[in-house]
Amino acid sequence: MDRGWEVTVNLGEGLPGKELLQLLSSIKEAGSLNRAAREAGLSYRYAWGLLNKVEETLGQRLVLRKAGGMAGGGTTLTDAGRRLLEYLLALQRETSLQMGAVLAGANQDKRGGQLVLASSMEPVVTGLLEVLEQAYLLQSGTVLRHVAAGSGQAFALARAGRADLVLTHAPELEEKFMDEGWGTRRVPVMVNDYVLVGPVADPAGICAANAVVQALQKMAARRAFFVSRADSSGTHLLEMKLWREAGIVPAGEPWYKECRNVLGSYGVLQQASQLPAYTLVDRSSFLTGNGGTALKVCVEGDAVLENIFSVIPVSRTKAPVDQEEAEQFADWLAGPAAQKIIDGFGRQSFGYPLFRPRW
Repeated sequence: MDRGWEVTVNLGEGLPGKELLQLLSSIKEAGSLNRAAREAGLSYRYAWGLLNKVEETLGQRLVLRKAGGMAGGGTTLTDAGRRLLEYLLALQRETSLQMGAVLAGANQDKRGGQLVLASSMEPVVTGLLEVLEQAYLLQSGTVLRHVAAGSGQAFALARAGRADLVLTHAPELEEKFMDEGWGTRRVPVMVNDYVLVGPVADPAGICAANAVVQALQKMAARRAFFVSRADSSGTHLLEMKLWREAGIVPAGEPWYKECRNVLGSYGVLQQASQLPAYTLVDRSSFLTGNGGTALKVCVEGDAVLENIFSVIPVSRTKAPVDQEEAEQFADWLAGPAAQKIIDGFGRQSFGYPLFRPRW
């Protein structure tokens, strides 16, 4: 059925997401840029130019080219290319669902049987949130749509009246949100931990550090490259806190690389692998997004690296939200059915859960 509208995700000026998505999808299936360009209705020269510009912008190789010219050879996606394709598909799907919900309810005072959750990236990219959404739909009949964003962006969406509740891992932002009366309550639902990762060779020698602050001090003293998300996400806020505790102001230093708009922790891992550099990520992102990179866990187990995810229903006194349904979902997330799902998620693939329940 023709919806009469379409959502595309562009990477920036002159980098059309729709054409890039078509190219990457066709290359993955056919192994040929020539065929991919034809299917996208593009010239071969334009297709090559677009791929080269995207690779230059992202600083990543997206395709591997085999000699043969226009009539032969072949093209395959690199690990970075496959991740970018998966991320673009996920963003397009999520944004389309969100836009559909907005348009369907544009003339309604209440969505009725549908909630919008602004969530930090980690539960989304690992696939956990989708599993929880489906389980809640089967139990309650309520459709849950999520918008993936950094924690700071998630709270901005809630303050704009575009989300019924938020799922984040940024304690300082959560406390501020509650103090300002935006949230009805703050419910811890799961936890994992952050890890400081870096090149296998460990050029700064931080793997011998007793604590993450000590590791950052050694890293700065040796001017080893560090990649920051620099996006006001929960991960970035913790990183800034750790630098302050280390007594270091890294901004502006040549070894400190702020990589905004690089597709969350997955993009940061790719950037860190290519430099190579150190970075701070949560363990679930490292486990699921580290394929094809040359990074290892250098520092872990420090108490300050605990990473708690909490859900906060938005108050109807602040925005036109479905507060009652949002609170019911928060209760369900903290209850035995959801906690059992969280406890089992990832065990088959990794031998232990990507997140631990907050029982």
